Amino acid sequence: MNFKMIVFLFCLPLILSCSVEQPKQENQLKTLFHNTYKVYQLMRHENGLYYDYVHTEGGKGAGSSASIGMGLVAMCVGHEMGWEPKAEELIIQTLKSVLGEGAEGVALDRNAENCFIHFFDIETGAPVGSNYSPIDTDIMIGGALFAKQYFSDNPTIAYYADKMYSMVNHDIFIGDPAKGEIVLNLTKEGVASPGRTLPYNEYMMVAWLAMNQEGNNGQAAKLWEQYYAKTSQMPATTYTSKNGEQFQVLTDVPNHFTSNFTFMFNYLFVHDFSNQEQYQEAMRQAALADRAWWHDRTELEEKGKQAYEWGTTAGMGLKLRNGEIQEGYTVDRICPTENINTQWDQNMGRNVAPSALAGYALVLPDLVRADLLQMLQDERKIGQITLPKKEGISTGDEMVLWKYSYSDLNWKPKKIEGVDYACMLMGLASLPEFLGPEFFNQHNNFFE
Repeated sequence: MNFKMIVFLFCLPLILSCSVEQPKQENQLKTLFHNTYKVYQLMRHENGLYYDYVHTEGGKGAGSSASIGMGLVAMCVGHEMGWEPKAEELIIQTLKSVLGEGAEGVALDRNAENCFIHFFDIETGAPVGSNYSPIDTDIMIGGALFAKQYFSDNPTIAYYADKMYSMVNHDIFIGDPAKGEIVLNLTKEGVASPGRTLPYNEYMMVAWLAMNQEGNNGQAAKLWEQYYAKTSQMPATTYTSKNGEQFQVLTDVPNHFTSNFTFMFNYLFVHDFSNQEQYQEAMRQAALADRAWWHDRTELEEKGKQAYEWGTTAGMGLKLRNGEIQEGYTVDRICPTENINTQWDQNMGRNVAPSALAGYALVLPDLVRADLLQMLQDERKIGQITLPKKEGISTGDEMVLWKYSYSDLNWKPKKIEGVDYACMLMGLASLPEFLGPEFFNQHNNFFE
């Protein structure tokens, strides 16, 4: 027996092991991906509107216009994966219900400028609260335009998507373009409320839709050119890790960080974001800063914290309130090391968000894939949530990854918010073995 044969026989078990392990890992991720899609099936009402969240114990709540937008994108993902053969029919039902033209007799409430309500009664579309929201309106419109691009040969989807976009007066969403201001809320009468947001955050998509709308008064174009045309024109904060690495992260407030979903939402709905290397690099910097921040939390190692656990974003979590850690909706973000455990600490609950980790697969697929697989194989089953049972959708055994907390590892969230969980769906979909990041970049080219 020659030397080459001996080496081959010695390595054969390792070769066979690797050849078996790769399909096994891909199946694990595909199962997680399919279960993640089922979250949006569970969120959909029979009239085509979407709940704000899935309650893991079967409870109900209000509808959400932002969830509608993410649900429409999910329909396209599900169709491309072969999970949703009736996607076109279901999308048309949703668009008709939003506009009050469906058979179900519902209509989503909107104000005098056709800005839609954020939360609503799922049965009727009547307002819940008084938040007529530019960002939630545009997430919904973004989902409709995404469906129009994906089903480019369907004139009915195109008609309703274009009608929804053109009817909304985006001019009123823009504040002072010299400051990069975008309106946070409007009244029922269509008057802008006092609150404004500044670059950088998810309101980039509002600026994008406003700039591209026919008949806009030029204020959105001025704002875009002043801020969003180049990443160098926006504020950034440096995160310096304990080992001296530095990461430049786009933000809206100097010396603070924005939440990670801002990058993923903009990648989803803004073609000038997803199509430019400068923004892809901005995403990488944000991902690596987040990962470094969690690696720097060495005080959590005694609780079992592992290197593959990172990700910080919005959703149900634990937070400090009145001196106690309590459950509630949180918009978590990392903070400079000097702000840890101070009033400027933006994640006192130490909530880990695998959805944020997954969302960075758009720009760091190999890193995200490896860390997600380790999370799935973690014997502690951290972040694992079982979906409620629903005939035709889930058996009650399906598992997804969602937020968990190092302030209480026994805590499990009872809600999976549709808008926040979209980062998990996008991330898994964008892995090269599934749809790849080009799927989103192709279908968000609304104005070609």
